[in-house]
Amino acid sequence: MLETGKGQIGIEYAAVLVLFLFILVPVLYIGMMDIQIAGQTSQARVAVDSIADSADRVYAQGPGATTTVEIYLPAGINSASFNKQEVNINLNLPTGGKTDVYALARGNLSGTMPTLPGRHVLVVRMNSSGQVQIAEVT
Repeated sequence: MLETGKGQIGIEYAAVLVLFLFILVPVLYIGMMDIQIAGQTSQARVAVDSIADSADRVYAQGPGATTTVEIYLPAGINSASFNKQEVNINLNLPTGGKTDVYALARGNLSGTMPTLPGRHVLVVRMNSSGQVQIAEVT
């Protein structure tokens, strides 16, 4: 007796498996991009919030007050700056877009903000003219 259909079942099984992979791979890719973007923006959010909080603390204490803050900057920083009362990080996203992550402080801020990814220690100091100066510890 001749058995037929075993090859057809194998081909159908392989076709269903290939179709499943064609659907699964893009969904996983999009999910991984979303996770990477969320991680990158949350690291930037923690950094700008930490800087703004430290600036508010020394601003409240008055001229001569000094503190340090340790931050971790994510990869993909396009620019980072202080503009009046704003701490701003502009990120290049893995999808090709850009986004700004910022926080507001009470006093006017000045200084330089590092843009290299990784751990940085910043000195936050209130000067006699009422500006909060921020600089990286070298």
